[in-house]
Amino acid sequence: MGKSIQIQGLLGLLMVAVFAWQEQFSAAAFGFLIGVVNVALLGLTFKVANQKAKTDPKSGILVLYLSAVVRFILLAVLFVLGLQLFELAPLPVVLTFVVMQVGQVFNLKGKQRLTD
Repeated sequence: MGKSIQIQGLLGLLMVAVFAWQEQFSAAAFGFLIGVVNVALLGLTFKVANQKAKTDPKSGILVLYLSAVVRFILLAVLFVLGLQLFELAPLPVVLTFVVMQVGQVFNLKGKQRLTD
């Protein structure tokens, strides 16, 4: 997972630099923070799910499903905080987060399902 995290980090930093040039650094940095939180939780979840799947593949899948729900709620809360409470510009927040998630594609190469 190391290479995809590096790619996601570089993509996120690139977006922060682009938006900083347009004087929207804090909004892009918050989008970067949301992306980092998502990547960290996803990495932790995969480790836990892989450990559980060794003894029971269904429990590994359950961990992934529950994590998806938790991450979805957490991301929604973070986006609301950034856009409503901190009144950050939506485009840099969302676009930085989305571009970082594109880097996750590089983590899919060679992966197999937990049930295989």
